[in-house]
This record gives sequence, C-alpha cells and structure tokens, in this order.
Amino acid sequence: MAKITVGDVLEHAKEFEDMLAEYYAAISSHSVRDGVRMLADYMSRHRRRINEFLSKRELGEIQRIKRVRLPVEPEAADKRCFTDNTRLPPDASAAEVLDVALQLDQCLINLYKQAAEETADTEAKELLEKLQVVEVRDKIRLQKIKALDYF
Repeated sequence: MAKITVGDVLEHAKEFEDMLAEYYAAISSHSVRDGVRMLADYMSRHRRRINEFLSKRELGEIQRIKRVRLPVEPEAADKRCFTDNTRLPPDASAAEVLDVALQLDQCLINLYKQAAEETADTEAKELLEKLQVVEVRDKIRLQKIKALDYF
C-alpha cells in the first residue's frame, strides 16, 4: 500500500514554493546590492506556480489525480533540500543568488520527475510531467539571466 499520494507530492511542492518565496523576499529586503534586491524581488513574486497551474484544470479532475497513490515515495522537495541549498552571505552577488535558485529549481524538477516515474495513472503522470516542464523552463530562464550577467 502506498504511503503517499500525488496530492501529498503537490502539497510538498507548494510548501517548498512558499519557503522559496519567503526566502527570496528576505534576500530582497536584506541585500546590500541593488541588482540582487531586484533579482530576489522578481523571483519571490514568480515562485507560486502550483495553484496557478492547477486553477486552469477542472476541479473534479484535480481531486481525482490528487488521490492517486504512488507505490514508492519520491525524494520530496523538503526542508532538507531547502536548507542544504540556501546558505548565502548578506553581500551575496546576483550570480550566487542565481546559483542557489538553479539548485532549488532542480529540487522541484527531481520531485516531479520521480513522482511521474512512480505513477501508472496517465493523467497524474501528465500533470506531474507538465509541472516538471514548467520548472525546467524556469531553470533555463535563470541560466540565461546568469549567462547575460544582467544583474
């Protein structure tokens, strides 16, 4: 019997996104560098994707998918992933903040990928794969920002 459902995975991801939004807001308010404050403020406002993504689907479909059980619990984007990747000095550069953001995006990518691999339910797999694509696109966007040395 499965210990976790797709709904549990989505809740883990939502909690992780909430922690990220708070983390970026704190960086924005405490950084001594203007570019870092602008970057962190932008990132804090763009982190809450799960609710936005799910609101575009039918409620009955989402409720059914959330009840799908996974045979194995994926590595969750939990506090350990968050705390292991968020150590920055107060004078961190934009590049350092982007490096952390890329690592944190990878935590969510891994969560969605592992959960999608564990389910046999086609609609649940599709939903998790789409969430993974959203995170991959975000990671690519951050890599481009870093490469351009915009901040």
